Amino acid sequence: MDKTSFKQIGVWIDQSKAYLIGYHKGKAELIETVDSPYESIKRIEGEVKDMTRFSPNPEHASNNEHKKHNISQNELNEYFKMMETKLHPFDDILLFGPGTAKEQLRNRLRENKSFGGKWLSVQPSDKLTDNQLLAFVRDFYDSATP
Repeated sequence: MDKTSFKQIGVWIDQSKAYLIGYHKGKAELIETVDSPYESIKRIEGEVKDMTRFSPNPEHASNNEHKKHNISQNELNEYFKMMETKLHPFDDILLFGPGTAKEQLRNRLRENKSFGGKWLSVQPSDKLTDNQLLAFVRDFYDSATP
């Protein structure tokens, strides 16, 4: 099926990757897998511990932590921006998955005026196999439409 024929989509998302699953007339199909540029653990070669110069106490954080946090936030923003462009053609969007990435993306989509007339839903979910992903989306939209 062509990507443009879907108007309903399910997105399993966490901070490392997203699966876009299209739904149309009782059929769910994996459209695309999007990898995130976000890395949860970064270690720059030659990097020292995150402590201040005057204290070996790890409770006194250095600017290194702030720099890492800013880099992480920029990577997540880039990831969510990519997801916005991928989700723009769809009318009904189901966001599901573990963690908080689905809520973060929902909040970002709600702030975007171009998603104003679109239907957004968020559901909790664990890690799922490919078949479970398809079944989750199919069951959700089957029960949502009379």
